[in-house]
Amino acid sequence: MNAPARIQLGDGDDKFRETVVGGSEVSALFDANSWLTHFELWHRKNGTIATPDFGGDERIEAGIRLEGAIIDWACDKWGYRKMPTPKRLDNGRGLGGHPDQSVICPQRGEGILEVKTVDWLQAKSWGDEPPLQYQLQVMAYMGLSGVRWGDIVILVGGNELRRFEIDFRPKLYAEIERRVAAFWQSVRAGTPPPANYARDLEPIKELYGVGMDEVADLTADNLAAIAAAEYLAADEAVKAAQARKDAAQAELMDKIKTASVGLLNGFTLRTTTIKATPDREAVAGEIIKGRKGYRRLTIKEIA
Repeated sequence: MNAPARIQLGDGDDKFRETVVGGSEVSALFDANSWLTHFELWHRKNGTIATPDFGGDERIEAGIRLEGAIIDWACDKWGYRKMPTPKRLDNGRGLGGHPDQSVICPQRGEGILEVKTVDWLQAKSWGDEPPLQYQLQVMAYMGLSGVRWGDIVILVGGNELRRFEIDFRPKLYAEIERRVAAFWQSVRAGTPPPANYARDLEPIKELYGVGMDEVADLTADNLAAIAAAEYLAADEAVKAAQARKDAAQAELMDKIKTASVGLLNGFTLRTTTIKATPDREAVAGEIIKGRKGYRRLTIKEIA
């Protein structure tokens, strides 16, 4: 097995993240990350788009706040003993990060824990194993830590603790290192990967956020013409769908009238009254317009 990665201590986490592909980002290089593409990762590390500030994300904040409690619960449940955990690890070639907790297991010796929090429906969709992006993350941390096992410990629905035991796979870790090295080489060469048009709208909008007074000649680009036609067709479909939705809502509101609940064969209707808000003055001379009251309709299909 490879020697453990070098350990870095001290401050400068933001700068460190800029110079490594982190464990949670590795899966983007395998097209296995549910929230980050290879294209977006490339432009973040290249500095051509900003890395989002996730400080206001309550799911992320909840995971951070619960991490210590989940680790303590896992130690009590499965007999782990906590060990000092490096703040940052890197392999010296652009792969870095840190496991949530280094531990000793009574049966397997030294290893690591990676902690997650998910709701019950999300966990149900996984089947018998966690998503590949989590497995690649813990595999990267195992390689960086120089250990042979890593457990993914997941708090499901706030009240159930699940454990997935992952063994170190040297060939897979070598492939992670290879892809990370190739990624940084492409950054140095200025050759970004192709965009995934089904997922990369937001980074593309940020990348080309300022328009210039020029003309792009795409008359020889048949794919661009197809995309333009698909855009217009989808736009018309959205308008038609919204018109059908509005008509259905009007009919249901006319039938339910002032009732807050409506019972149908196979469905339940509920309405919520949203109160009006008056105009108000934010600063001298600036008026923030109020909002008319309305009733919000929700429909639930009965299984």
